[in-house]
Amino acid sequence: MYRAGYPFTSVELQSMVHHGALRHMMADVYVEAQLTQTAELRAAAAYALLNSTLRRRGVLCGETAAWVHLGTAPPDRVTVIAQGTALRQIASAGRWQLHQITVDDEHVEDVGTMRTTTALRTAADLFCGFGVRGFRQALDRITAVSPGWSRTEEMLQHWPTVKLPLRGRDEDISAIGAEDQQFIQRRWHLIAQLSRRFRLDADELADTVLGTLSRTSWDARRRDRVRQLLDQCVSRRLPTVR
Repeated sequence: MYRAGYPFTSVELQSMVHHGALRHMMADVYVEAQLTQTAELRAAAAYALLNSTLRRRGVLCGETAAWVHLGTAPPDRVTVIAQGTALRQIASAGRWQLHQITVDDEHVEDVGTMRTTTALRTAADLFCGFGVRGFRQALDRITAVSPGWSRTEEMLQHWPTVKLPLRGRDEDISAIGAEDQQFIQRRWHLIAQLSRRFRLDADELADTVLGTLSRTSWDARRRDRVRQLLDQCVSRRLPTVR
């Protein structure tokens, strides 16, 4: 596994990728091309980008954890739960996206050299907006666009074919721009992939979402709403999901 610097420069590493000797993993991390793509290898690539504190105490989460589990396109930066770690203890914290949220041991697993949220907790975090790029609001709380319809439902009905924003940002301060919409569609897509790949139970996932969003009270109506949206996300009844 190599990073730009010693013994190779970034240009040399990219040249070796071009000639088939290396494969790009994420950021400035490269591995020998013959190594098999595994969750452990992807976790090791993320590990290489962290400092010693986060390697010991951090947990990969959100889009980074989804990449580790699924092998989809790598995220722009490593997303980490830094539970119980003061930001002042982490030099150059801006290099990573950190979340100081609670995660139970049952929702963490060792993947090679790095602790990572389980597929279940990863899908829940994506729903809640932890470890994601752009628009970080919980997916069930996106502003409604018309009576009886939420913006989430509107996007699900069109996902993933809609490319333009449903309404221009200049028309309404709460409207979602094109870039945010793409980020949200990516979250739905990752949740659906995790649910199918790991056969996640929709009821357990909805419970995990509510447990993550609110640890002091239980909102049965919100839980039902989350469960309904998860069904819509994964269901093949959606016209654009094949």
